[in-house]
Amino acid sequence: MILLTSAAPVLVLLMATVNPPKGKAVPSFARQTGLPCSGCHYTPPELNPAGRRFKLLGYVDKADETKVVKADPGKKRAPLDLLSSLPLSAWLETSFTSTKSTIPGTQNGSLELPQDISLFISGAWTTHVGSFMQVTYDTQDDHFSMDNTDIRYANKTTIGGKELVFGLNLNNNPTVEDLWNSTLAWGYPFVADDFAPTPTAAPIVASLGQDVAGFGGYGMWNNHLYADATFYRSAHIGAAQPNDGVDFGYNIRGLAPYWRVAWQQLTGKT
Repeated sequence: MILLTSAAPVLVLLMATVNPPKGKAVPSFARQTGLPCSGCHYTPPELNPAGRRFKLLGYVDKADETKVVKADPGKKRAPLDLLSSLPLSAWLETSFTSTKSTIPGTQNGSLELPQDISLFISGAWTTHVGSFMQVTYDTQDDHFSMDNTDIRYANKTTIGGKELVFGLNLNNNPTVEDLWNSTLAWGYPFVADDFAPTPTAAPIVASLGQDVAGFGGYGMWNNHLYADATFYRSAHIGAAQPNDGVDFGYNIRGLAPYWRVAWQQLTGKT
């Protein structure tokens, strides 16, 4: 049995790569909203109430001083509302892991530089459409591949005199659409080593990330009652089309639903 006895702190750099503010390197969401990371997170990626609201509204909220390109609608054209800079960010992760007993035939003290690198297109596309899109290079696989993707349309109305936020969602990982960090896509541990021992048992849904495509809808009434439902189909990466599903662990026949209903109650300390 291999026991993890020491691990160097993981270095994570999340930085803006297009038109960053002078002297600072910040993610595209922070650049768009004018808020520091702590404005939307307890500890990234854990969202606080402001962060959940930002995601609920489709990643489109902007600071008043955020530069945009706008044009009013006309008889033959739709309105235009674009960020003046591409909402691009980057992530670099490196790790060092040492185990109590060396695995035979290997070098103890595993260093990965990098462990992975991610590029993000994350921010507002239009007034009501935004995204969190991630492409990741993995050292062990030695190539870039699609990672978590969450594209949203969101809008607001009122029912019974109370606000209703509603929207549509397109994503490639069941639970990535969730607002709370209690499910698989955003659950603990937030960062994992490539070879340190981890539990081997997991629900099937944990194996579907980046292997499916899902489309669904969601709503939050009065900032309390939340519901969403998404239907998924297999969308195997690296497979010839039309896809026969051979050599893939799971193939969805028809549609596979994922749904969630929650009641949110905020307190003064939330």
